[in-house]
Amino acid sequence: MRFRNSIRLLMENFKNVYKILIYQLVVSLITTALSVAFVLPEILHIWDSAALQEVLADGKEFLTAFFELNSTELNHWKEQLFGANGSVKGLLNLLSAMRLEIILTIIGCVFVYLLKRFTDTLCYFAIGSILNDKMATYAETGFGTAYISNLGKASLYALVYVPVVFLFDVITLAACYVMLRFLPVFAALFLSATLIVVCQSLKLTFTSPWLPAMTADNKPLREAVRYKNDIEKRQTSKVFSTYLVTVYVVIILNIIAAVCTFGSALLVTIPASYLLFICEQYVNYYTMKGKKYFITYERIETNPDFGDSEHFFEYIEEEEKAEQEEKAEETATQEEKQETVEETEMSAQNTQIAES
Repeated sequence: MRFRNSIRLLMENFKNVYKILIYQLVVSLITTALSVAFVLPEILHIWDSAALQEVLADGKEFLTAFFELNSTELNHWKEQLFGANGSVKGLLNLLSAMRLEIILTIIGCVFVYLLKRFTDTLCYFAIGSILNDKMATYAETGFGTAYISNLGKASLYALVYVPVVFLFDVITLAACYVMLRFLPVFAALFLSATLIVVCQSLKLTFTSPWLPAMTADNKPLREAVRYKNDIEKRQTSKVFSTYLVTVYVVIILNIIAAVCTFGSALLVTIPASYLLFICEQYVNYYTMKGKKYFITYERIETNPDFGDSEHFFEYIEEEEKAEQEEKAEETATQEEKQETVEETEMSAQNTQIAES
């Protein structure tokens, strides 16, 4: 249901794919210019080295053996790459001799990468705000309006989200490298691909409520990150499984699009993939909050069971208890106010009597 509704929202709001595409092309041009100015000279120096060329040649042979399913050659070229005297070891020796240059290059690459991720996140926040307006009231909001009006919140969100995701991705890639280094080739490739998909799904599961909470319910970032009620906790596995399927579908479709069109279709499928994940974030959030939302102008989705029919009556009881507690708090507050007013009036009367 959630995946289907996300696809429907994607198709209903497909024009946002082209907004993402244009934005990413502009940002890519700017970050490429920065890379050429500050990072490219050092990268070219390393690229022209014999050690890196040897790694590339061995890597090419490794991939050839992999696609030919030649296990003997595959193990041979794996040893040539990652063995004790392999080409990767030679490249690492070269890099250790250029320690200062490498450190500066890595810092430059990380800076440019984080800058691009930061600016991309500002775009996704604006698209999320546009999607929220469409789902809540079927209102059309311009990209420029959403981008500028949410710039403060989006920047704060990006300052937290981007480093967290970057650290998560680095740990994932490091784990994949270890598996490729020490496990048999096919087992390492299988486990690495599985690990990447699972880790991306986990990342989406735990960070996906942040953006909808800040745009749909105007929560500050601290509450959006920390807030998780019983309904959301119970549905963690369901949300994870939805993202797991979505990640696999996105990877497969992008690979097919790249192969069949020589990469041309990626201009559409990559931004569409980002929009699909944003749609899924909002569908999950609206569902778990029990909110109604527009899928199309004629179709409104309702979620009286909060997306979890197994615990529907428990949620009803919890809501009733919460309402009773709120009413009790309001009654107590009103009584306190009334007592304060009566005390103020009594003290005023006593003052008047004393003066007379």
